[in-house]
Formats: sequence, C-alpha cells, structure tokens
Amino acid sequence: MARSRCQFYIFLTLVFGIVAVAVFAPQIATHDPGQAVLTAANKPPSSEHWFGTDRMGRDLFSRVIYGTRTSLASTLVLVLSIFTVGGVLGVVSGYMGGKTDTVIMRISDMMVSFPGMALAIAMAGIMGPSITNAVIAITMVSWTKYARLARSLVLKIKHQDYILAAVMSGSRTRYILWRYMLPSVLPTLAITAATDMGGMMLELAAFSFLGLGAQSTSIEWGYMLNEGRAYLEAAPWLMLFPGLAIFITVVAFNLLGDSLRDILDPKEQINIFQKKRRVPNMNKQIKAAALLLIVCMLAVTTGCGGNSQQAAATNNHLKFGCYNYSDSFDPANNENSSWVAMRFAVTESLFRFSDKVVAEPNLSDSYQVSDDYTTWTLHIRKGVKFSNGNEVTPTAVKASIERLYKNTDTAQGGKGNSKPKGYLIYNSITADDAAGTVTIVCSKPTSNIPGILSHPYFAIIDASVADKEIIGTGPYKVDSFKAGVSVEMSRNPHYWNGAAPYEKVTVMFIDDSSTKAMALKRGDVDLVENITTASDLKSLSNDKAYYVSTAAGVRTANAYMNFHGVLKNDALRQAIMMALDKQTMCDITTSGMYKPGISVLPSSLAYNYDKLTNPFPFNKQAAIALLDQAGIVDKDGDGWRELDGKMINLDHVAFTSRNLNDFAEAVALQLAEIGIKVTVNIRDYDTALALLKAGEFDLWTCNTLTVGVGDPQAYLGNWYSGNSGGFGYYSNPKYDAAFEQLMVEMNQDRRVELITQLQQILIDDAATIAYGYYNSRMFSRANKVTGADIATIDYYWLTTGIKPVR
Repeated sequence: MARSRCQFYIFLTLVFGIVAVAVFAPQIATHDPGQAVLTAANKPPSSEHWFGTDRMGRDLFSRVIYGTRTSLASTLVLVLSIFTVGGVLGVVSGYMGGKTDTVIMRISDMMVSFPGMALAIAMAGIMGPSITNAVIAITMVSWTKYARLARSLVLKIKHQDYILAAVMSGSRTRYILWRYMLPSVLPTLAITAATDMGGMMLELAAFSFLGLGAQSTSIEWGYMLNEGRAYLEAAPWLMLFPGLAIFITVVAFNLLGDSLRDILDPKEQINIFQKKRRVPNMNKQIKAAALLLIVCMLAVTTGCGGNSQQAAATNNHLKFGCYNYSDSFDPANNENSSWVAMRFAVTESLFRFSDKVVAEPNLSDSYQVSDDYTTWTLHIRKGVKFSNGNEVTPTAVKASIERLYKNTDTAQGGKGNSKPKGYLIYNSITADDAAGTVTIVCSKPTSNIPGILSHPYFAIIDASVADKEIIGTGPYKVDSFKAGVSVEMSRNPHYWNGAAPYEKVTVMFIDDSSTKAMALKRGDVDLVENITTASDLKSLSNDKAYYVSTAAGVRTANAYMNFHGVLKNDALRQAIMMALDKQTMCDITTSGMYKPGISVLPSSLAYNYDKLTNPFPFNKQAAIALLDQAGIVDKDGDGWRELDGKMINLDHVAFTSRNLNDFAEAVALQLAEIGIKVTVNIRDYDTALALLKAGEFDLWTCNTLTVGVGDPQAYLGNWYSGNSGGFGYYSNPKYDAAFEQLMVEMNQDRRVELITQLQQILIDDAATIAYGYYNSRMFSRANKVTGADIATIDYYWLTTGIKPVR
C-alpha cells in the first residue's frame, strides 16, 4: 500500500505540473502564440524558437504551451459531461426500475451496438466541425459505460436496510437519490473518470486531427498534428512536439488513474501484485504477437505492391488519383459535373481550347457566321460516334444542347444547377442532317460562339439515353462509378480520333493532397493532379523518378467581399488591402503555388496587366493610420477595433482546395495585427457555395477559372450589379456602364480597353482581395507514363497525349 501511495503522489505531482503549465502559460511561453511572421514559416528549432515555427511562422513552443489549456479544458469538460449524464441516468435507472430502467437500458444497448468512434465521427460530421460538437458527439456515445456502472452499484445497495428504512419513513425519492445513492456511486465513478482522462484526450485529439474537432482559431494539440501532417518530411517538428505533449499527458493521467484505483481498492492491488510473476511471460507473448503482426503487415504490403507492379507492367491500365469534385457526369447537373466528365475524357465539345486559350475546331470542323454575329452555322464532323456506337448527327447535337437548357430551366421542370444561359441565350437551334450543319440564332450579337461551345456545359452527349447514363464521344467510356470512391473506364472502341492509349483507366478519388503524393510514391497510382503541400511538392519536383508538368494557369484566387455588411465601409476595405502581404502568402504560405497579383485577371493574359496601378500596396502602418483616421478604433480595450459601436468580426468562408484555407488563415493572422478580428469558417465546397449565394459571409475565398469560354466577360460579370447579388452585392455605376458596353462590343481591341478599365475600377474600389494566380500541375511516374502535361485551361486532364512508356 505504501508503494501505491508513493506512486500516486509521484503521478499526482506530474499531473499538477501539467496543470501548472496550462495555468501559467503566459509566463512560460516565449512568444505570442498567435503572432504570425509569414516570412519565418516552418523554421527548424533554434535558440530563438525552441520548437521551431509552424506554417504561418508562429512560435511552436508557445503554441504547445498554450495548447495545454485547450486540450486539458476540453478533456475535462468531456469527462465531466460523460460522468454527469451517465451517472445520473444510471442512478435513476437502477433505483426506479420498471419501465424507466427498461427504456434507459435499451437505449444504452442500442448505443453500444454501434461502433462508438464511428458513430461519434458521423455525429460530429453532421453537426459540423468544432471542439464543442466533438465533445457532444463523444459524450453521446460514451455515457453508457458510466450509466451501466452506476446502475450496478445502485442495485447492490438498493434493498439494504437503511435504504428501506428511508423509504418507510416517507423520504422523497429525490432525497434518497441525493442522500444515499449518489454518495455510494461517486467514488467508483470518480476513479473511472480519472482513468478515462487520458483516453478522452486521445479521442478529442483524434477528432481535431481528422478536422472534426478544434479548428484554426483554436490552439489545440490535435489540430497542430493535423496542420503538421502535410509537412511531415520537410518539417517533422510540427508533429513531433505536439505528439510528445499528448503522449506525456495521456500517460500521466493513465498512471494517476491506475494508482488511485490501487489505493482505493486493496483487493485489486493484491491481485496485481500476485499477477506480477506472469508479466514477463505476458510481455514476451505481446512482443511475439507484435512481431508476428508486423511481419504479416509487411507481407501483405509487399504482396500488394507486387501485384500492383505486375498489373502496371502490362502498360495498358492507367491509375489516376484526383480530388472528388462531383459524383455526377451530367453537364446539366452542375458546373463541376460537366467539368469532371470532360477532364476524364468521357465527353467532348464542338470546339476545344488550345494552350493559348484559343477555341479550335473539334466535333465541329468548320463554321460560318452572319455579319451581325447573331447566326452561326456549325458543320458537324463526319464519322463521329458516341461510345455506344450511335452516330453524332446534327440532330443528335441539337438534342444534346436542347436537353441542357431544358434540364436547367425550372419553368420546364428542370432540376439542374448548371447555368448555360450565363454564356448563351439563343432564339432557335435547327439541325440539317443532309447538309451536316447545326444553325444557332442568338438572341443578341455574340462574337465568341466557338469559345462558349468549348465550355464543358456544352459537351455533346447522347440525349436519347442521358436519363440513364452519360454517353459521350471521348476516348474513354464509363464502365462503373462508385460515388466518392472511384470510376472505372475503358477504351472507347468508336473513338473518332484514333485509338485511346489505354485499355483501362481507373480514377481514384483522393481528396487529401499528402495522400495523393503518398499514393504516387507507393505506385498505387501512376498520375495525380495538383499536389499542394509544400513538402510533397518539393520532394516530387526534386526526384527524377517523377515528371512534374506546370502551367501558368488562368485561375485567380480571390476573396469576394460582402457589401451588405461592415465591408461596405471604404476605409475598412482599403485598410485590409494594405495589411495583406500577398507576396509572402503566395511565395511561402502556399509554397509558390500562386503568383501574387493585384487584379482579378491573371497577369499572363493579354489584358494590360502592366498598365494597372495599385493605390493600396502592402503597408501595415499605413493601414493602421487609415483605420484610426476613419474612427475605426478599439474603444473598449479588448484588442479589436469597432465600427458603429460593434466589434468587427469578419466571417471568412473558404474550403480546402488549392490552398484556399491557407489564404484564409493567413488573412486572419495578418488582420489581427491591425486589430481586425477574422473568424475562419472552413466548409466543404457545396456548403461554402450555399453561404455565398445566401450572402452569409463577410469574406469568401475561392479559386476561379477566369476565362471559362476564352474570354473574361462572364467572370467579370460577377461584379456587375445585375449579377453581384450572388457574389457580395458590389455595385458601382461606372463599372456597370463599362460592363454593359463590353456585353455588346464586337471589336476585340475595344473589348481589351473595356476589360482593362473594369480591372482598374475593382482595384480602386478595393472591391475584392486578389491573392494571386494559380500554377496548375500534373505529376506522373516517369517510368510508367509519358506525355502527362497539364493544359493551360484545366478542362483537359486525361488526354490521348498521355501514354504508357513502352
């Protein structure tokens, strides 16, 4: 017993030490844990930064110290929640009996019948990612243990004489529960809770690691592991130190709980002492079992690797890993579904963009246009068939286009979310099979029909079977589609432009960038798109075993501003522009994935970028002075500025694609330095899009293709007052006037002038944050694949130019 008490005091001292770290974190930390120095991102441990810095240049030692607060507090709340809910229900169930007992225990049985962690993850996913929701989800699946334990303890004393005497004396049930039952169960439940502290901390850290717990606004160990995961090779300290903190704390609480149980249960202590003689043998068995398990795993891994290489050796099966943008191939369904069908070489359009973003003939081999640009006659290429063998006739082309418009027109019962009318409104469309032509009469002069019909919306599909399956004219056809998992495709035997290089193509949906890189390195896939993690990008680019194709893309990363909120204030928007170091965000935060810029249109496009001027260059002190002059100051001393008597707290919505979440977090950190609070709200794409359309945001960061039809008119229309309701409600009469001229202007030189003018107006108004321009990339295994070059406009990923190495 003396030995147990000694151990207990040792472990209690250790736990008190961890608690002291949380309490005295401000005195222990060497830096402000929230202070970001973007230029010092991912620095290794040094005398200045003992644990190094994280991806935003924040001191990791200070963040680990402060993380003790969040991790301990959230774990304590979780254990107390489980303790309270389970204990109360168990006591009530055991004492009341009858139907009450039956109902509570059957609910408990139902909860136990499901895998606890899986059910908790599902609940947290439904409620949304946050540390609060993680605590609720784990509580909902973990209370049964305490309820059953409390019930069993109550049943042991329920019929004892002193309880019966209390009942016979007329004591109320509430009094008996409070006076006799709870004191009887509390010691055992307390020991159980102390023992569970470590396990609960691990579960919360796991939720944060999966993105379901703490978010970027919290300093929490599990989320630090999540952030560091992408930099495991380049900056291992990002995972090492938070992981050690979790390990030490969990072990301390587990040992404290065990020693407390030993003290309060002498019988258990005797049993443990007696079993010590068998521990060495047990350890040998455990080691043997672990060794056997490792050998088995290696054997399985090796076997799988061998099968993969053997299959790849046939050189007729391409495995492509990519982000899951849509679970549909129907061009009418939504924009992403039209894109994936074309990206996977299932569908094609009448025209196709070159790398210079010029629309060239494809399924249509020639065209004629009237002098007023309203009537376009397109000649359909002869000999083209759909992958099911049906002929691509002018009538079939007409049916495909008409189906697109019908299925996206709510007046005709259409349920599709694609927006073809945003590019083309026609009065009529006619087909002449004898002449081999399709004639489109536009509702107004339209100069860019080839570019418009190059858009994936207008991919030509077999409308006669489109309600059952999407049949296109591309080099590959879909054999099976497992939503969210993979697509199995095979060579289109009827392809009009030569035989497809591969007999089979498997598209594997891999949403995480690091996982894509790992799959490529292991040989699970031959080809992946757009790896965005810095360490993976560096390692693949420096390894000759992989071919990396990079294209100066035509995508812009920008943040729309909501002019129906606090951002209608000119001085506030202008100060935000001056507070953001875009050069560092693009070069370091996103590891060169973007080229910084000032305009919504990429500098690589021929729209006079070099003639644009920026009245709000990066200057943090000027931003602070501007806010002070405008009366946007911190009046209550809480560190955050106020506007119209209310603290400014910008809701910044983003999603985890192409480093957009990195931009959002970098903005929050930089604006905090000038006293502007930003709450980063990372959502899935569909939810983020719904928030944009509903106007429920202050900043909305995205990555957009600027010349979707070879011309930026549609993209610039997002700031036109007639359309801007879905993009932040921006309105400027000068902008509207110039855009209305652009819509009717046919002369290309004049269009360039108007587009230049529109760019400058947006810059002068500080109407949107233009971060920079995305560099698209394709990665392939050099010994397996050749010709895996990324197109300038990313409608085309799998092409006939991608071939097996012979």
